[in-house]
Amino acid sequence: MIINNRLVYWSIGLLLVLVGVLAYLNTPGKRESASLTIISKGQPVKTFSLEEIKELPAVDREVTIRSSSEGIKTYVFTGTPVREILTGLDNAILTEANKVTARGLDTYTVVFNGEEILSSDHVLLVYARDGMPLGSKSEGGTGPFRIIIPGDQFGLRAVKYVTELEVN
Repeated sequence: MIINNRLVYWSIGLLLVLVGVLAYLNTPGKRESASLTIISKGQPVKTFSLEEIKELPAVDREVTIRSSSEGIKTYVFTGTPVREILTGLDNAILTEANKVTARGLDTYTVVFNGEEILSSDHVLLVYARDGMPLGSKSEGGTGPFRIIIPGDQFGLRAVKYVTELEVN
């Protein structure tokens, strides 16, 4: 009987610790804001506001998204190639770019090959869908920034609520 009680107490304790750790990991570490921070070698290099991103050369791309909740839909996204954003930074950052990591407010993270980012307009940081702002996470949107890769068959590399691009 004593062994069973100890097992119950240990199980409850373990569950409490597990719940605490998971709650900590799911706590937003960043406040939601309409800004994008570029990081290199672990240090912030530049933070762009939404307005600054909109001043960069923009493109419109028609993209079909396959969603488990909304099915298959085609949208026109407006944004800037990530290459254009990084081109305005220090050249040393670009020449050393082996990978670019995109992080969202919800901690979703995708790593892109640096060559893929820098050799084409394939990876876009978008801020509008069908002419309307993406909206923030708290507003039920997918932005204010989102990574879109036109032509990707599945949306696994599309990052919503983008807050950081880290160049390594």
